[in-house]
Amino acid sequence: MSARVTVQMADGWQGHLREAEWVFLDTALGPDMVADARRYVPIDTSRLHDSLDHAVVDAGDGVPQLQVGSFPDDEGEVEYALAVEFGFHGEEVVREHVVHRGFKDGDVAVGHVVREHVRHANQPEEPYLRPALYQERY
Repeated sequence: MSARVTVQMADGWQGHLREAEWVFLDTALGPDMVADARRYVPIDTSRLHDSLDHAVVDAGDGVPQLQVGSFPDDEGEVEYALAVEFGFHGEEVVREHVVHRGFKDGDVAVGHVVREHVRHANQPEEPYLRPALYQERY
């Protein structure tokens, strides 16, 4: 005894499949990977954490491409995102900035200007994107 099944694909099935890929990447895989990356990223100021997001873009001929990582915020690119993920050893320029120190009981905060300078950085890698990528899913 044998059984046979014949499958016939309806016209336009490729378009429906491509549309389902876009939806899956944008509503399931992308958000899941961002959630995992946010769970793994080290937090100091939470700027890097808050910049993590995803986008689905056209890689050509309607093929969807999922991009997950740090996206620009109001201050621009989060320049240190790669240094956190892969580590960095070498010279870096620290821009001039003001450090504010607050006091208890409502006293006024005092600002201290840190001038631009060069320092030697020894940032070990703290991967957050790669572990999110390597998670077994679905």
